[in-house]
Amino acid sequence: MIDVNWLAFSPPLTLLISASFIVIFALFVTDTRISAVLSLAGLLVSFSLTVVLFNQVQDTGMVSSFGLRYLADRMSLGFNMVIVLGAVIAILISFDYLRRTGLEHPEYYPLILLSSTGAMVMAAAGDLITLVLGLEIMSLAVYVLSAWRQNSRESEEAGLKYFLLGAFASAFFIYGIALTYGATGHFDYAGIAGVLGQDSFDQVRLATLAAMFLLTGLGFKVAFAPFHQWAPDVYTGAPTAVTAFMSVVVKTGAFAGLVRLFTLLIPNISAVFVQVLVVVLLLTMLIGNLAALQQRGIKRMLAYSAVAHAGYLGMAILAGNLAPSAIIWYLTAYTLMNTGAFAVLTLITDNQDHGDTLERVAGLGSKRPLLAATLTLFLLSLSGIPPLAGFTGKVLVFGAALQTGYIYLGIVGILTSAVAVVYYFRPIIYMYFRDAEYEPINHTSPATYVAITIAALGTILFGLLPGWWYALLRGGEQLIANM
Repeated sequence: MIDVNWLAFSPPLTLLISASFIVIFALFVTDTRISAVLSLAGLLVSFSLTVVLFNQVQDTGMVSSFGLRYLADRMSLGFNMVIVLGAVIAILISFDYLRRTGLEHPEYYPLILLSSTGAMVMAAAGDLITLVLGLEIMSLAVYVLSAWRQNSRESEEAGLKYFLLGAFASAFFIYGIALTYGATGHFDYAGIAGVLGQDSFDQVRLATLAAMFLLTGLGFKVAFAPFHQWAPDVYTGAPTAVTAFMSVVVKTGAFAGLVRLFTLLIPNISAVFVQVLVVVLLLTMLIGNLAALQQRGIKRMLAYSAVAHAGYLGMAILAGNLAPSAIIWYLTAYTLMNTGAFAVLTLITDNQDHGDTLERVAGLGSKRPLLAATLTLFLLSLSGIPPLAGFTGKVLVFGAALQTGYIYLGIVGILTSAVAVVYYFRPIIYMYFRDAEYEPINHTSPATYVAITIAALGTILFGLLPGWWYALLRGGEQLIANM
């Protein structure tokens, strides 16, 4: 009989129950703001249970459930905290945004919770079957959210393109699972790693092909090149509040799956796959940054920026034991600064999410100085300017690549980060050194201001005091020892 530890599974289970309750509740109460408050309450409970488990695994190392198919360890719980943070900020952004843009529907917040549930399951998956279940739970909800704006060709295109390409990526991933089982006879990660590590293992080519299919499926979700083509159109076409959620929670769930899977596989799989992964990361950093240079819209620029950041995060996967803590720390910083930037955009674009071009933000520094200052803060952090959180995040992932011998990857990362400064500074120059060409839109949203405040304070505090979170993720090991 399979042993079920409900405490280990409680964070995603809480979100699942909350989503189910809110759907039923919405049948009787039509005010979606109450649904938003209930969603925040569910996320708070899930976060509290994550903290309880985090304290428990500090001593035991891991709490498992469903026969080691669900693993609540320091890594998965760290990812859970990032997922909750991203979902909370996205809900705060959506609180007034949905009503203002006419997008209020009772299913919105339950879909946010369901997608977060899938991301948590991916982070804690102990085998490939659990991983693909989490992937589909997360993805199906986001496909719907991407096309949330009815009667909008851009939103419909975003949802359809994301769904079709996502379906192809899922097919590759499932085929990779089948090939993995054919090569090793196991679905569970420990069994797969054990078989691959045997000297007598003779299915190297099949296992390598399987790993490439798995990389294709998860690489689509994190927007690795050349699987990134969906990102600019979906980021631009989806409602901005949805884009804020998708850009961080989906990326966190997918990277959780990548870290859990490939840190086990890479030491035991062929050098061919490792070289393929290196080429993918090089392409991702180059294409993401060079394409972002050509964009006039801030949302589209942030989409290509997300591609570039996926390349930076991917470098840490090659670092073995250093990977989980470096990636979780980076994703924490990325969640704060990226959702903060999208939150500002919801307040300066119109109700159809138009108006994020450079010409539209010209003169914003004098017209709306507070919003201009916060957007500047987030863009500076995304570009890696010290002492903000983005700088420390890049130091961690670049350092992990350098320490494990991938010096050329680290060099390319540093050079492309220098290129990124150009396109991140361009909106700043327009806001402060160009005359206004349009009268800025003046939306007010107390909940969005709260979200911006959380993101801004977190971006500053994590930059100034980076060590405590890293020490928790590493079980007490200090940040300075790995820099």
